[in-house]
Amino acid sequence: MRNSFTSSFSGYLRRMLLALATVLAAALAASVVLVRYVVEPNDRVVQGLHLMQQATASNGAFGDSHFAWGFVGSPDFPTFAGEGETIADMELRIRYYFRNRRPGQVIVQGDPHAFAAYKLDRQTHGYLANLDNPTFTQRVLDHHRQYLYLYWGSVLEGGFASFRGASELKWGWILAQEQWWSKVDPSKRVGEANARMEHQVPVADVRTSPFAASFARTLAFLESRGASVCVVTTPVTYEYFRFASDDPRTQAALQLIRETAAAEGARYVDLLDLYARPQFAGYFRDPDHLNRTGAPLFTERAIAACFGAAGGTVVTSTN
Repeated sequence: MRNSFTSSFSGYLRRMLLALATVLAAALAASVVLVRYVVEPNDRVVQGLHLMQQATASNGAFGDSHFAWGFVGSPDFPTFAGEGETIADMELRIRYYFRNRRPGQVIVQGDPHAFAAYKLDRQTHGYLANLDNPTFTQRVLDHHRQYLYLYWGSVLEGGFASFRGASELKWGWILAQEQWWSKVDPSKRVGEANARMEHQVPVADVRTSPFAASFARTLAFLESRGASVCVVTTPVTYEYFRFASDDPRTQAALQLIRETAAAEGARYVDLLDLYARPQFAGYFRDPDHLNRTGAPLFTERAIAACFGAAGGTVVTSTN
């Protein structure tokens, strides 16, 4: 009787395990199809990685979301920037892109928020660790895997149409539907800007942070390759600037950026307050990201200040 029970239970367990394996295999296959044919065609991260592989320009602008939204890329001057990326990520991108290419004019984003605690905790993104072997499987493991549950949540909530992007990547610049900070109620702007500033305030020991060393290494690498290097601090709104200008840790980070650029022979262009007046609220999409109106103006100003006729190695918004 016991043998019969044991045999029956073993058979039941095998059938359950087989059913579970079948379900998991089906879920894996469905996830692969979802990522390859629905997510990736609309994924700005993947599009940006493809740009790294396909671009041939000797010039480039490197940074995080402030450049992704704010620096208008072109075939001759692409934008290599990713939302949420870090100084360490930027170093990986620059070293990879110029590994076998002589650099020309290179703009490197130098913003205080790059030294915030949340950035330092993030370190580097896995999808940048295998740029020499950008296979689909590697992208799934390094990038998509952690977001699979969110992808399926989006499918359940809005169907496959929810992945159709409201924006496109144009030579690295996010070309999205217009959004205006000026349309936010003025009474709310101060609170939102303050909350963003508090989240992005640099750490107290900015000079000893690993990103300080990474930033210096990046500039030194570009200089050693003969690049014409320019470090640019990006503009913020009037409300954000009021908090940033009074914050000692932000000022310390700006001083570090300025000194590092000088030490490595790079030009420094400080445009933090370029549009920090109430009448320029329409140039921004939120407290510290430019929109489609402000981005072309900033891009033109940055390139002219970096490589135009303006004298000196340090340029501010008043020069």
